[in-house]
Amino acid sequence: MFARPHTYIALTLLLLCCCSIRHERVEITGEEGFRNGDMVLRAGCGAESRLVMQRSNSSFSHIGILQYDSLPGQWMVIHAVPAENEPGEPEYIKREALTDFFAPIKAQKGAWMRINCSDETANRAAQYCRNKYEERVLFDNDYLLRDTTELYCCELVWLAYLREGIDISDGMRYEVPTVFCPEGESIFPVNIENGKNTLFVKHFNTKHL
Repeated sequence: MFARPHTYIALTLLLLCCCSIRHERVEITGEEGFRNGDMVLRAGCGAESRLVMQRSNSSFSHIGILQYDSLPGQWMVIHAVPAENEPGEPEYIKREALTDFFAPIKAQKGAWMRINCSDETANRAAQYCRNKYEERVLFDNDYLLRDTTELYCCELVWLAYLREGIDISDGMRYEVPTVFCPEGESIFPVNIENGKNTLFVKHFNTKHL
């Protein structure tokens, strides 16, 4: 979830307030059950991701939304993430194959999550994210919810459903040090996992994808 944290001290302070989450583990090996607008979560491999998961007692540190692309015949993930390749590259919202999203260098494990809504609503949420990708919206390194000209991972999917009348974060926020986020609060993946509108979260082995 994190981009370029100002300091590891800020991260440590940020995560002292995180709460726990538990899910029944469900192994799935295929993509047959996915629908547009479902979300995927991953446990990142970097130091910041490990700190997030450890301090929050959460299994995941990043989130993206699924949309099927019939041309290559595969599921794509649209997500807001800081530069993962060359230093200094533009940090635009990304759209990549599910297998790339869960590449071993990026992910230790993953999960599939669905919001309790109609297929049509979920599809519109996915298209909203696709539009933001095509608009080349940048990653929000300040994690500001009041400024939607740039977006971070949870903010992207939250806005996609909020415009459909569904607050997938269930109003939950984490207080964060202002040195890290000027607003003093942010949405984390675990807020969405724990939201009342989340229908299920199913863990899976990314090696099968």
